[in-house]
Amino acid sequence: MTDFDPEMVPIRAAATVLLIADRPELKILMMRRHAKTLFAGGMWVFPGGAVDPDDVTVPVSGQVELDYPGPITARSPEDHRAYYVAAIRECFEEAGILLTLPDPSGPASPPLTLAQQADLRDQLNAGTLSFNRLLSEHELIPNAALIKPVARWITPLGSPKRFDARFFLAKHPEDQDASHDQGELVDSEWLSPKEILSRFDPGSMAIMTPTLRMIQNLQAFDSADAVLAAMDQTEDYHQVLVDPDTGALLLPGENGYDAAVDHIETGWVRLRALRN
Repeated sequence: MTDFDPEMVPIRAAATVLLIADRPELKILMMRRHAKTLFAGGMWVFPGGAVDPDDVTVPVSGQVELDYPGPITARSPEDHRAYYVAAIRECFEEAGILLTLPDPSGPASPPLTLAQQADLRDQLNAGTLSFNRLLSEHELIPNAALIKPVARWITPLGSPKRFDARFFLAKHPEDQDASHDQGELVDSEWLSPKEILSRFDPGSMAIMTPTLRMIQNLQAFDSADAVLAAMDQTEDYHQVLVDPDTGALLLPGENGYDAAVDHIETGWVRLRALRN
């Protein structure tokens, strides 16, 4: 029995990043949340989190996608842009990866060293530095061209926290090192889709259903570049339906899709298990 009214739980905007790399086979950065966190405690996730109010005010470099499937919640270009800013900010806060470029409107300055990035990340997570201030003081701008929108998932009714989450895909920069923040996130590993799916178990490696579905969609690819190339050829989103008997998330063309239902999960996926 819940101690809250599920109908009254607000849906917050959120963004998450599937960070991929060739090591040497295709691998995904997976991070484990602290067991005591209210949402997805103890689960393995992609780096991400809620959109902050300040994210709306941050300019970006690169094109921002304005058309998404499903209910309209982002009502201005700034609202859409905020998802990109949140994804890039959370990727830095949680994984230590800074997806920015020098602000062309500012003076030229030397790139941040890895030690400087680590120090700025610590300040950001400690609350002594805002992302806006970090960008301003170091003449940086979030690079929207480095992240590609791949899915939208809305947390089902019944959870104590609900999110309207935009999922993005990004290739891990070779000159940076990813690591968990040792706060909300207590572990991290680079794993292939096959390794993740073989280890998946609610008791030892718990993964939320939308995250699992995105990992399944990456099984068909053998390199990060192949994934990005497929993304460049894929424009349409496909609504996810749920097999009422098994709980499996299905996409058009998969067995059982025509008999599946749309009232259990709410999701739309662009990255599909295509042949590369």
